[in-house]
Amino acid sequence: MKKNGLLIVLLLSLLSCSNDDSDNKKQAVAAGYYGTWVQYTEPRFASDPSSNQFSYEFKKDNTFSKFRLYENTHTTLTGTFEIIKKDNVTQFVLTYKEYNSLISNCTNSLIESFTLESGYLVDDARACDRSYVFKRIY
Repeated sequence: MKKNGLLIVLLLSLLSCSNDDSDNKKQAVAAGYYGTWVQYTEPRFASDPSSNQFSYEFKKDNTFSKFRLYENTHTTLTGTFEIIKKDNVTQFVLTYKEYNSLISNCTNSLIESFTLESGYLVDDARACDRSYVFKRIY
């Protein structure tokens, strides 16, 4: 009887120790994306000041900063981000703390999103003629 009781306790303890890896998977997905991403443009447009005015910094605490330097004016926007990986597509979804016209989207909301394509972040607002692309520098 003692052996059966021990076997039941062992079985229950093994079943109760299930591991929810969802947070670990999110962190593993995001690990290669932390750091600074700068606006990328084709070399033929490199001398145009508007083609390299934006950059992003993604931090390990899932916060980000968006920087704009244009005509000697510095602007910084902040918020939180999530990286979603589904069907071999990696998407960055950024949520800003407050509205600003520099948020790139088609809906005037607090959400901005990018799709990772061949190592570049491509602005999902391209559907409404925004064509920002970013490259990770570190």
